[in-house]
Amino acid sequence: MMARPERMTLEVPSSAGTGRAENVFRLRDKTVQLSGPFAGSLQLEGSIDGEDFEPIGAPLTGPGFVLVPEAVAFLRIHTIELTSGIPKALASGFDFRAV
Repeated sequence: MMARPERMTLEVPSSAGTGRAENVFRLRDKTVQLSGPFAGSLQLEGSIDGEDFEPIGAPLTGPGFVLVPEAVAFLRIHTIELTSGIPKALASGFDFRAV
């Protein structure tokens, strides 16, 4: 059986607040890519139960990658501040349950 690469879009709120949580439980070796020029501060958050979210790493102030070492089931983006631009966020990983 081979793992299948998967990716999903994470919602980035255009003003202060939290985006919709995405279920990433089936993905292993998770990475989040933040792209697009913007001025602001975004925080990647993770949760095991989908209710209590904790920050993963430091707030992001520009494009880049975040490796997710924790075995979280849900990921979301928390916009702390966004003064300009339209950032995008993608979560990716490998679905080891794929046949």
